[in-house]
Parts: sequence; structure tokens; C-alpha cells
Amino acid sequence: MKKRNPARWAIIIIIVVLLAAIGGWFYHSQQSKHSDSDSGQKTLKIGVTGTSFPTAYKNDGKLVGFDVDAINTAAKKAGYKVEWVTGEFDGLLGQLDNGKLDTVANDVAITPERQKKYQFSHIYNQEETTVAVNKDSSVNNLNDLAGKTVAGATASNNTKNLQNYNNKIQLKLYDARDVTYQALLSGHVDGVVNTRNNLEAIIKAKNYPWKVVPGSAATVQIALPFRKDDSESSTILKKLNPAIDEIKKDGTLKQLSEKYFGYDATADLK
Repeated sequence: MKKRNPARWAIIIIIVVLLAAIGGWFYHSQQSKHSDSDSGQKTLKIGVTGTSFPTAYKNDGKLVGFDVDAINTAAKKAGYKVEWVTGEFDGLLGQLDNGKLDTVANDVAITPERQKKYQFSHIYNQEETTVAVNKDSSVNNLNDLAGKTVAGATASNNTKNLQNYNNKIQLKLYDARDVTYQALLSGHVDGVVNTRNNLEAIIKAKNYPWKVVPGSAATVQIALPFRKDDSESSTILKKLNPAIDEIKKDGTLKQLSEKYFGYDATADLK
């Protein structure tokens, strides 16, 4: 009678366990794919800061804002679910570049530099770059800020717009939009640069003792950036762009603008 080889039996048992595990993984993988196919829905991973009032911020722990509500609505119409990912703006664009996010919906302006790197969705907002100052400030137009210090977010297109408009305006840069507001509230700067609709909204909501300076440094158009030369991104855009057009036509964007900005900032969208 032959003696059993313990090592051989151990190897056989390990192989059986591994095959069972692989089979189970394959089954669940196929079931998951089948389920996604049946539902016809893909989940879009979209980045926001979660601190950008009134476009993408948290209210009682819930992510809301003009951009958030608009893109949630458009994505649903296009047959997508949305998974929101929060982080610093620069980091979110980095995650987009690395394929960890599908896009970023955080007041992203279309610029020549960004157009070289990204393909953009249809436009869903239009804004003017301007500055808020204290109510008792003697500043009556943007050029009155020459020689004064204005807070701006490091990665913000509005910061660059103001610098290009008048390079005699001194800019003090911060990592996040909400920190720029605190800089003006604490008296560390003479003004804060942002879009007119964002500034008007936060002054009204927070009752800040500020006024928005007349005039604008630039007009910018807001859209969703996607990776260029990326087939998945192109597929998403083919479905999402008609949905964005639909919420322009049916009045959804107008309603959201009036809700979050206090007026219709989307009237001139094309």
C-alpha cells in the first residue's frame, strides 16, 4: 500500500481552492457586467471641491450647488449615475489627467491653455471676472485697485484674468476659494477676485459687508473638461452634450441660476 505524500496533497488542495476563488470572481464579475448592461447605466466619477459656494458646496452634509444640481440633472437625462469626489481643485484636475475621474464640475472655465489639454462639453454657464471690496472702500472700478492687494485662488482662471487685465493689481494667492473670502473678511487684503454671480451670491447668503466692483476683467464660459484622445470620454460627451442642451432649453439652468445666484446668469448661453 502506497503512502500518501502530504506535500502533494497540500498542493492539490491549494490548487482546488485557487480555482474555486477564480471561478467565483469570474462569476461575480460577469454578473456585475450583466447587471450594468441591463440597467444601461454607467457611473460617472466627477470631481468638485465641495467648498465652492454657490457652485459646489455642502449644506447639512449634502453636496449641492449650481454645478452639482445642473450636472446631476444632465447626467440622469443622459442615462448616467454620478459618484461625486471631493478634493482641492488642482488635485482634481490631476485625477482627471490620470484617469481617476471622468471630469470636473467645479466652475471650470474654457481657456486656450485648457483647450490644448482637454475636450470640453457644451457650455452650461457664463461668468464675468470681477472683484468684491468692503462697502466703505473708495474703489469704484477695477483700475482703482492698482497698487492694492487682491486675494485670488491659485488655480483659478479668474485670478489670471485679473492679472492680465491690470498687472499693477497685487495678487495674494491662496489654495482655496473659501480661504480668499476669509482673507478679505479678516482685512488681510483689499479685495477678492471671483465671478460676479459667485460674489453676488455669497454677499447675499452670508450678509458680508462687501460690494461688487462695476466692470469685468473678462467673460468666461463654463463647461466640463474631458481627456483628449480618449474614446470613453468621447462616448460620454455624445450622450451628455444633448442632455446639457436639453436643460438649457427646458428652463432648468435658468431656474438653478436664479436659485443659487439670485438672477439668470445663463440668458446669453448659446
